[in-house]
Amino acid sequence: MICVADSFDAMNTNRFYRNKLTKEKIISELEENKGRQFDPKVADVMLGLIRDGKIKVGE
Repeated sequence: MICVADSFDAMNTNRFYRNKLTKEKIISELEENKGRQFDPKVADVMLGLIRDGKIKVGE
């Protein structure tokens, strides 16, 4: 859970070396890394929360 949450925060935050990612790119990154970097069940929960608007992206 912490890995998914920390990665989401990093992707959804402006950094000095890049701007935050779009909602579509964040979803893509989570989807592409399920089962590799992220636990698939945890990633699916996060993706559901993002898609349902319960976790705001870009705010």
